[in-house]
Amino acid sequence: MSIRVVMTATIKPEDRDAFEQAYLEVTTKVRGTPGHVRDILLRDSADGTRYSLIAEWESEKLFRAWADDPEHMRQSAAMYPYWADSFRRSIYEVRATLESYDPSPAASPAE
Repeated sequence: MSIRVVMTATIKPEDRDAFEQAYLEVTTKVRGTPGHVRDILLRDSADGTRYSLIAEWESEKLFRAWADDPEHMRQSAAMYPYWADSFRRSIYEVRATLESYDPSPAASPAE
């Protein structure tokens, strides 16, 4: 079952550009890791110091294998100085997506 890992943090206003650059550096290194699908970085439109990083993984097992590997710490090191004090991580199982949801599988033809 695929998962989404959601990481949130508050970044000092003066560090926003450097943090976003660090994100680009890290996500480039993570690309190609077994089970990793994609990452998305979001900045709160009302509070420009709040960020969420959403990582899509094929399974929690593959994510945890990477997260527990010392290589993970090396790959992600560029981001740590910016969010070390306010970092939070949650793992969510994907239960449905818009692409997979069809409320009317047998649509009636137009008359």
